[in-house]
Amino acid sequence: MDSKIAETVLARANGYCERCGAPSLDLALHHRKLKSRGGKDEVSNLVAICHPCHNLGTDSIHLNPTKATVKGWMVPSYAQTEIYPLHLADGSIVRLDNEGNYKEIEGTSWQELS
Repeated sequence: MDSKIAETVLARANGYCERCGAPSLDLALHHRKLKSRGGKDEVSNLVAICHPCHNLGTDSIHLNPTKATVKGWMVPSYAQTEIYPLHLADGSIVRLDNEGNYKEIEGTSWQELS
């Protein structure tokens, strides 16, 4: 992975897990659209998350793929990561761009977006 991509994702997270909001000095970069599903090393496809949220906790993304997909932590192979909504720890629903920004989505229900 290009170090600029990793730096951009980590800068967006600002030292906090993007899923649970906990501070962490050791964040993992998670591909929302898994590489096995055609996902790429792009800022809009990566999130910085703590290890319990990634694959160590009982409520982790990889142990609960259906729930993770509903919340945007996993993206189906047919979907575009730049437009697939993501639920953040603070309850906001955003889209991620390739510049490292959150694009807030207001006044729209999850069902209308997915």
